[in-house]
Amino acid sequence: MNPHTIKRLFPNASKATMAANVGDYGKAEKQFDSALSKSEPLQKYVEELAKPNKTRKVMHLRIQGQVRGGKNGMGVTRTGRHYAKPLFRAWRDDATRQVQDQLPAGWKPVTEPLNIRLDYYAGDKRRRDMPAVLDAVWHVLERAGLVADDTLLWAAESARHLDKSQPRVEITLLQKKI
Repeated sequence: MNPHTIKRLFPNASKATMAANVGDYGKAEKQFDSALSKSEPLQKYVEELAKPNKTRKVMHLRIQGQVRGGKNGMGVTRTGRHYAKPLFRAWRDDATRQVQDQLPAGWKPVTEPLNIRLDYYAGDKRRRDMPAVLDAVWHVLERAGLVADDTLLWAAESARHLDKSQPRVEITLLQKKI
């Protein structure tokens, strides 16, 4: 480690500590790498940390069409009443119907927290606000009866893509293996 860094991080470090940690930096890194490769338990631990979280796909849903952001799709009257603007309402109602059609017969709304992988496919290159997209999709999932409350949903993974011919949102419900 750099002697200046050691002094900055550990101002009361003894001379013995300084001597033990200061030296040829490249050589020290090589020694650490070789020690790491020889240390089998430590190596297994590092490999385990590098593995992706083990999750199980519970359900996959798809909402066709360009997502209309929730916060920009709402209006407020002079009396303070909130309402959905016509374009957002049309998208929301269509998306809700699409989700309801994909739910199994007899589906009961989920009442426990859910991790979700969301793959967003935009139909154009316009800038999008991720919280607005999530807000709109979460409200649709609650309105469709997937969950009892949209606060139970958590975006554990997400990705964005461009697909001009088929804009959509693909939602995968995930359950961590125990």
